[in-house]
Amino acid sequence: MSDIHPGIATANPDAFRLDREDYIPGDGPMTAAQAAELLCLSQRAEEFDAYDDDLTSIEAANRIKLLKRKLDG
Repeated sequence: MSDIHPGIATANPDAFRLDREDYIPGDGPMTAAQAAELLCLSQRAEEFDAYDDDLTSIEAANRIKLLKRKLDG
């Protein structure tokens, strides 16, 4: 039991550890914020193919970076 929240069992911290080889940063789907920013940037840059609902977080970050460079440059 937790002293702070009675009735809630204390979690085993080892249960939340990931092995480094099992974790790939950015491998999950893009966030809602990334999707909104990417959609806006792709429209402003008239690069409509740059937006795709199925992008990973890292793919979205890369496309956002490229579109920002195009618009700033």
